[in-house]
Amino acid sequence: MTPAENKALRESMGLTLKWLANRWGVTVQSVKRWEGSRTPPPQIAKDMLDLKRKFDAEVQRLVEDGGDIVEVPRRDRDCTGSEQSAAWARAVAQRAKERRGLTMEFRDANDTEKQ
Repeated sequence: MTPAENKALRESMGLTLKWLANRWGVTVQSVKRWEGSRTPPPQIAKDMLDLKRKFDAEVQRLVEDGGDIVEVPRRDRDCTGSEQSAAWARAVAQRAKERRGLTMEFRDANDTEKQ
């Protein structure tokens, strides 16, 4: 996996540098290097591909769910029962929307606080 592929994959899944650094037990600077000038180590590249498989499975689940509306979290603290971020959940929902025309709504439509 090239640094460019690594960065594009991270961004496409709504993952932050900080989230990945915490997951892998490294510094944000290390993650930045793997997206800049250094090829990520094999175990990091494998984990990114594992995350992509999980992402794709979640998209497929939403596509097959049959509902027309998918609720997404506005903020990370609104995520319940998931190790992923709010951005991840929104990215999954957006991909499912592109495939099936779902409507996305925030879990609490009355919440006007911005992330």
